[in-house]
Amino acid sequence: MPTGFALDPDQGLSEADEVRLVRLAADLGYESAWTNSGADAGAFDRCLRWHDASGLPVGISAVPASGRPAPFYAQHAQHLWDATNGRFTLVVGSGLLPRPAQAMRPYLTDLRQRLPAAMPLYVAALGPLMLGVAGELADGVALNWCTAEWIEWSRQTLVTAALAAGRPVPRVVEYVRTAVDPDAELARGRVAAAALRYALGMPACGGSRHRTALQTQRLSPRSAPRACRDRRASNSCGWRPGSIFRSCGSWWPDPVTSNQLAGSSRSAGRFADRGDLWKRSTCSCR
Repeated sequence: MPTGFALDPDQGLSEADEVRLVRLAADLGYESAWTNSGADAGAFDRCLRWHDASGLPVGISAVPASGRPAPFYAQHAQHLWDATNGRFTLVVGSGLLPRPAQAMRPYLTDLRQRLPAAMPLYVAALGPLMLGVAGELADGVALNWCTAEWIEWSRQTLVTAALAAGRPVPRVVEYVRTAVDPDAELARGRVAAAALRYALGMPACGGSRHRTALQTQRLSPRSAPRACRDRRASNSCGWRPGSIFRSCGSWWPDPVTSNQLAGSSRSAGRFADRGDLWKRSTCSCR
């Protein structure tokens, strides 16, 4: 399964540190480099720096449709596509668009017409309506903050929409949040803080739609589509911010565990190698 590498600019790393980490990711075998984006050109510039430094394909996940009209993103995407020799993927999210699934159809249609035909255009989606839009119009769908069960349900929903539209099934990619730090509590807190922005329905993260999707994942996959359409779901699923912290896992090397893993199996050996990744990543930014 192809695995990419993402850096969140909100972490405040310098451009030099970002480039060091992207080069390290390329050395470690990651196959692409990704960044999130605001309603500006910063992410496009960042992707070009990363590609020039590492040679990796790059992607933005996601630009907010509510932030800029389609021609703005199309212009910058075209430039980046040309500069990377066609090694760029653009993901578009609805942002704060009212009636997002309805509004995204004309937006994506306009954007697609302005982009090179070969450029992959993905949609950031969590619920059944936006997955339906992705199945009809996009080359792929980008999931975020999803359990394994929600990913499987999303895939099935996407397949149904694509087949109904007579299109190939779009590719599914999943953004898995991680944090690397010698202080395990600090790393766990970084991930939890990012999740809280979505779980509490902050406007910059898509408001209550993301909170509803996170809450709904506590239900069975069979009941998820119904609950996700129900506006009352945001108040009925029992989500509590503290549960995010209990859901954020962490791993750090210690002598006992490292010795046990080194002598057990090939899969454990690959897991033990994460200690080297941890050391090299933290050293790269000093």
